[in-house]
Amino acid sequence: MWVKWDILVNVLKRLDDYGLYNNFNLKGRPMNVQTTKLSTITILCLLVFTVTAGLCSAQEWSRKGKTELFGMIQMIGSDEVDYSFPDELPVTFDLDSAYIYGIGLGYNMTDHWNLNTDILFGSADADVKVSGAKVGTEDMDYILWDINLDYNIWKERFTPLVTGGIGFMDFGIDPGGSAKKVNETDFSYNIGAGVRWDVKDNLLLKLIYRSTWTEMDDADSDQQFNSFSLSVAYMF
Repeated sequence: MWVKWDILVNVLKRLDDYGLYNNFNLKGRPMNVQTTKLSTITILCLLVFTVTAGLCSAQEWSRKGKTELFGMIQMIGSDEVDYSFPDELPVTFDLDSAYIYGIGLGYNMTDHWNLNTDILFGSADADVKVSGAKVGTEDMDYILWDINLDYNIWKERFTPLVTGGIGFMDFGIDPGGSAKKVNETDFSYNIGAGVRWDVKDNLLLKLIYRSTWTEMDDADSDQQFNSFSLSVAYMF
């Protein structure tokens, strides 16, 4: 930086040595002191702008090649899950929305593409219905693991993003009574959209809305889960 200013000072001295201000005439008249000062200020501003622009270009911010370690909270919800077990009465689990928590790791392959993985844990209240009649409320335990690919639309600190991925969802619930216990792990896939804000060079926030689908054993149809997640990450 000091070298840049030395160059700037030397340029101004050379302009003065050559008598640029005193020898320049405007319609046959020497420039007055005010015009000379104005010319000096103009040249100085142009040189400062050039030097500053060069420094900013050399220090341009980028997330490319950086790794992210993040914690996240997710609010997840789903419609009812209908089960038809062989030789047993049909069972329905009416799931409440729930908060689940987890950690993750990501890598910025470019300023736009980010590959990340996360694992989340939690549970939700589920009303258990047998043949349409409620028989109790139990906890449905979740374990979710995903590998996602994010695309940051802008090469800026604040950018919208789209995302998609695959993973597994583990469910566990014991309804008790005559209802059959459920404990299974199923393949899942998801798509979503949100925003990313790189608050500082090593701190970022992500807010994402995501829909996830999975096919549960003995369920009457594929199940869709909708969620909002907030991630806080340290980038290095």
